[in-house]
Amino acid sequence: MPASSKVLLRHPIRSSSLFRLTTRRKLAAILRTTEAELQTLLRMDRPYSHRQILIERNGKTKVRDVQEPRGGLRPVHDRVRALLSRIEPPGYLFCPVKRRSYVSNAKQHLRARHVRTLDIKAYFPSTPTARILWFFRVVMECSVDVAVILARLLTVDGHLATGSTVSPILSFYAFYDMWGNISDFARESGCILTVYMDDITLSGDHVPDRLLWDIRRQIHKRGLIYHKEKDFRRGFAEITGVILRDSRAMAPNRQHLKAYKLREELRQTSDPREVISLKNRLNGLLSQRRQIDVTSA
Repeated sequence: MPASSKVLLRHPIRSSSLFRLTTRRKLAAILRTTEAELQTLLRMDRPYSHRQILIERNGKTKVRDVQEPRGGLRPVHDRVRALLSRIEPPGYLFCPVKRRSYVSNAKQHLRARHVRTLDIKAYFPSTPTARILWFFRVVMECSVDVAVILARLLTVDGHLATGSTVSPILSFYAFYDMWGNISDFARESGCILTVYMDDITLSGDHVPDRLLWDIRRQIHKRGLIYHKEKDFRRGFAEITGVILRDSRAMAPNRQHLKAYKLREELRQTSDPREVISLKNRLNGLLSQRRQIDVTSA
């Protein structure tokens, strides 16, 4: 059976292998390790590697700190990510969820007369160890001992690691109560809600100020910071890098400009390594545009 046609086996949160774990022995078994190895991981001097990367976005270059789990800690993060990803996600969550994308996220808001967006600033670094502990202790009903171990193993310097495979899905569950409340507010207001990691989009015939006020209050209450609020009307919006116009989804003009510049650079270089790099970047842009065209067809 082709990978794309495989059935995704998901279950309710209370059916997760992580639900109501009460002993270190059971935790180690679920994580496919041993109690002794868990102790070793908890005592590691340098459990994470640290580096900085440059990110270019909208013509601006930013420096981002990246922390990645090292050694035996990496498979533990991968295992928890796999277990959390098996939990049935809410319909409004589009990242990180298999078979949902930034395009399908944007497409939920096609034909909306009013669209409002905002996002959460520095989401992973702003997700503290205490919220991970809360999730495993309160939502997953694990014992205090198990919850503390998981919170310690899955965070660095008091927050989620920016370079860990588990951080995207765990950042959602760390604020499980907040997202549930936001979903309720949107439904009561008759609006469509989608969440793409830290990007929040609401749409409908009218997205009331009161709804945005309630959402801002939920975010602020959890010690997070919201920013980049945008308000779109009259059939036009930009959502997670996709343009919605006249009931159609399309790539933004800046992507076309990037593709043009990459083609120009290709014409002017003879360096084989540079040619490969430029072609890969160009193919990536073209692939994104095809995905938007196919999904919006």
